[in-house]
Amino acid sequence: MDQYRKNLLNELETTRDKFWNIGRDTAEFLHNLVLLRKFKKVLEIGTSNGYSGIVLGNALEKNNGKLITIESHAERFKMAEENFSKAKLEKTIIQIKGHAPEDIPADLNNLDLVFLDATKKEHLNYFNTLKDRLTPHGIIIGDNVQSHREKMKNYIEEVKHNSNFTTVELSLGTGLLVSYLN
Repeated sequence: MDQYRKNLLNELETTRDKFWNIGRDTAEFLHNLVLLRKFKKVLEIGTSNGYSGIVLGNALEKNNGKLITIESHAERFKMAEENFSKAKLEKTIIQIKGHAPEDIPADLNNLDLVFLDATKKEHLNYFNTLKDRLTPHGIIIGDNVQSHREKMKNYIEEVKHNSNFTTVELSLGTGLLVSYLN
């Protein structure tokens, strides 16, 4: 990542608590995963102010890929739009103003990675909507599974017992549930 984008991310890290951004360790994990697996098409649910979108977008730009990111909150959507512009990632990132799962485009398929970081009690709805839209061996990652375990209990149990996926819990940041399509 170039120094300009690193500086922008450092600036956004100062607002982490206010905008619920992922931590640096989670950011590095996602960035490296996209690069190593050469992912081309990623969906993020929960854009907030764009921190994780810049991380994912930077890796996808190197892979000639696209990030589609959905945010329902008008102020955060606008902030993310401005931050994506500052990061010069407008050609790599497609923003959708709306609420998931209902505002996920019906024709959005062949996803390499889905990153879930929005309303915790809705993660199971997101998963059920998107599990059949992955590429072979695609991945769905749910964030905050340790910090919000009670709110995400149904999601965690359902995904861990879905025989179509191999799922592991990682103690990165606030906890990641990584589900790999078998």
